[in-house]
Amino acid sequence: MSLAHFQDAMVRLILDPDFRDRVAAGDDVPGSELDARETARLQRIARDPGLGINRTLHKGFRLGKLRGLLPFTCRVLGTRRLCDELARFWRDHPPASFYFLPEAVDFCDWLVQRRLRLRYLDDVVAYERATLELERARTGPPPVQLVRFRHDPTALLAALSQGRRPRGIPERPCVAAARVDAQGKAVWTLHVRDAYNSTPSSDPPQAPHLVGATEVATRKVSPVT
Repeated sequence: MSLAHFQDAMVRLILDPDFRDRVAAGDDVPGSELDARETARLQRIARDPGLGINRTLHKGFRLGKLRGLLPFTCRVLGTRRLCDELARFWRDHPPASFYFLPEAVDFCDWLVQRRLRLRYLDDVVAYERATLELERARTGPPPVQLVRFRHDPTALLAALSQGRRPRGIPERPCVAAARVDAQGKAVWTLHVRDAYNSTPSSDPPQAPHLVGATEVATRKVSPVT
């Protein structure tokens, strides 16, 4: 019996509710990697009511982490829609580790695939996903991230950063580019195109997270896995 295999199974009991239920019922036990004694021990743990408390605590912790990594996305979704989408996402994507940044990126991709008809969601998801990509641990500098906005990012991100759900944000198609500078800070540059002649605009919007014709360092990027 490999201690690593048993520890992996223990982690899955907490992270994957369906796996725990199957093990408790004797329907899904990694018997090829655990001996009979350890298999029986794993089943006893799966049937322990106390494990349900750990699972509930972990679920709340995951939700808190996701809110911290994707605050604007969560705000646009609203509490009820967020809980509904997370329930579907977690059911189809059981967590494989305690690292939450990859899960947040996967949740962004999930929301894109869902094609929810929710104003501003596509803009905000793309923006926060790009921010997370800049924070991934890499052997070299992360690639430049491009985000296409449909609505005015100045007004949109300003409302969200002030804790308000955005309303009445005008359309302003543009592209924002993000990179990490030599000091490890994310730098955003906004390129606005006129709807009639597609000429880059020199009008610099003043938003907390985006800039216009000039570049401004916005935040320190630390490697996160």
